[in-house]
Amino acid sequence: MAGGSSSGGSNGTLRLIVVVAVLLICCCCGGGITAFVPMGEMMSVGKRHYNLQCDTALGPEPGASTTTAPPTTTTASSPESAARQQRPETNPYAALDFDADDPNVTDRDLACQSAMKTAPLQDEPWQEINTGPAVACAADLALRYPESGGTATLADYARDVIYSASIVGSTGQCAPTRAPAAVAMENCGDPTRVVASVVLPATVGDQGYCGQLVAPEAASPGDLVFWEYRDRAATRVGIALGPSELVTVDSGKFVRLTIPQDAEIQIKRVLGGSV
Repeated sequence: MAGGSSSGGSNGTLRLIVVVAVLLICCCCGGGITAFVPMGEMMSVGKRHYNLQCDTALGPEPGASTTTAPPTTTTASSPESAARQQRPETNPYAALDFDADDPNVTDRDLACQSAMKTAPLQDEPWQEINTGPAVACAADLALRYPESGGTATLADYARDVIYSASIVGSTGQCAPTRAPAAVAMENCGDPTRVVASVVLPATVGDQGYCGQLVAPEAASPGDLVFWEYRDRAATRVGIALGPSELVTVDSGKFVRLTIPQDAEIQIKRVLGGSV
């Protein structure tokens, strides 16, 4: 019995090492550098990166210290300054396969494993503001949606506004449109990918898996703001108008609020921008 548990734990650890190795090979201009990284350091970096993925999808574990970079006083930069390495085609963490009977695997590990099937691979929080037609349209629709008879539910509000903004480049019109039915997908809301449209999942909790984490000072129109995490899922979502305000639904009414500062929030970018 004890031997089986130990083996399961070792297998879970080895899976994480393999995924981190694949991540480094894909994202760091070749795998040669991994040969010169001590195993202890690799495990430390891997654990931190894994925790970043889980925290971004599920919300930080209550009482746990943040895994993201500490806040700085630097201001958000323009999109031109962003120079990022190419991402792998699929999120390497989607390959995680923990054994639910392994005593070393927590409920959070299992929830994270499930979320990674949908979530895009996360960088450290982006510091760049977002611009472009879709962004401008999202700002307009976030405020105009209530006047157009849009449904006053959190999930549908986010789905409709983001979908409508994402297709402005192909339709040439910034008009409220109902989003099509949600389908299961990988790399949900990855702003680095060129897609015909952005279709978010049907629930706020699942929407929280989507997009790329953004630093609060870089929050831009059309970014999604998630807060009030319960049972490892967001329960509130709003559409940012910028770094200080959002529009959301509260008790069936559309309201414009200051982005919460005293709550555990995640700001996620799902719209690709253009200069």
